[in-house]
Amino acid sequence: MKNIFTIFSILALVVSGALFLSSFKNAKPAAPKVKVMQLTAVESLVGGGFARSRLISSTADGSINEQELGNFYSVVGIKFENIRSNDQTISLKLEEYLNSGWELVSSNSTFGSRASGSGNNDNGIVITRYVLKKTVE
Repeated sequence: MKNIFTIFSILALVVSGALFLSSFKNAKPAAPKVKVMQLTAVESLVGGGFARSRLISSTADGSINEQELGNFYSVVGIKFENIRSNDQTISLKLEEYLNSGWELVSSNSTFGSRASGSGNNDNGIVITRYVLKKTVE
């Protein structure tokens, strides 16, 4: 009789252990949380130094960071040095975020202009938005 009780006790422990372990198998892991941020480059096409070009970083927690960019035009025409400098500034900022775990989700550019009184489209901006995400635990 003592042997039957021992066998049933061991069998009960094995079955309860198996049920306990199978409950972990069916448990769903928590969905990862994602942070999103946007990097916006506003590059002015207004000549004569009257424009303001900026690189704006905005995060989900509400913080905003602005960095000055060079204008595309001066009184005498296109400023290629500013275009190169802007490219480098934007690339370095993107590298900073990518190297700290952010992933580029999308980017798009928009051109906007306003016709002057003479009908010429000599004023405008190019806006490029970069959307980044980062999975957090």
